[in-house]
Amino acid sequence: MNTAPGNMHDWDFERESAKAVEIQDAISDRIQDLEMSSGHGKAEQELMQRVLDELFRSDIVTEILRRYLFEMWKQRNQGDSGRGKMIRASQVIANTIAPIMRDIVSSDVRKEFDE
Repeated sequence: MNTAPGNMHDWDFERESAKAVEIQDAISDRIQDLEMSSGHGKAEQELMQRVLDELFRSDIVTEILRRYLFEMWKQRNQGDSGRGKMIRASQVIANTIAPIMRDIVSSDVRKEFDE
């Protein structure tokens, strides 16, 4: 076995690292595209349907969404007095939805790279 420094390089690790960076960049690009889109496209609607399907598999998450959507509805005509509660409710909803959306987008991108 040749132990020269040139032969000690881990090419497999380098390939996997480059692929991981490429996948992460594709995920970031896809999420950025979603953030900039109008939300009226077919792809966005299909993604949101998948996110909601995943969210509603859990009774706990379903109850969280219902609770905070109701809280937003209650505060709709309260003006500045209900603004803090509405902001808090929208943050909880966004924090509930975002990880599922990232997981779905990440999974889709990884599947594309594996094909």
